[in-house]
Amino acid sequence: MPARATLWALGLVASWIIGSLAGFWLTSQSFHARLEKLDLVTPVFVLDRSVVIRNLPPDASRETVDRSMSALREKANRLAASGYLVIDSGLVIAAPEDVYVREVR
Repeated sequence: MPARATLWALGLVASWIIGSLAGFWLTSQSFHARLEKLDLVTPVFVLDRSVVIRNLPPDASRETVDRSMSALREKANRLAASGYLVIDSGLVIAAPEDVYVREVR
């Protein structure tokens, strides 16, 4: 009887090891496919200068407008340096809302 219990325990441990390895392999394959898809997508931001200008006060001086445009250009340069493609909203036909840059912080 003890031999039977030992065989049962060994079978259980072997099944657990095989199941764990198979689960790890399937999970890693799933993540690998998702990461490959991310490599194909270019990160894009759309720069909406018109909204920034519209948010300026109506009596804004030329210097204020220039500072806002300069800050927007700096933000675009930082995004480009981080690997993003930054395009002007006037050139966009359609894009999701979350890719628009409409504020200068």
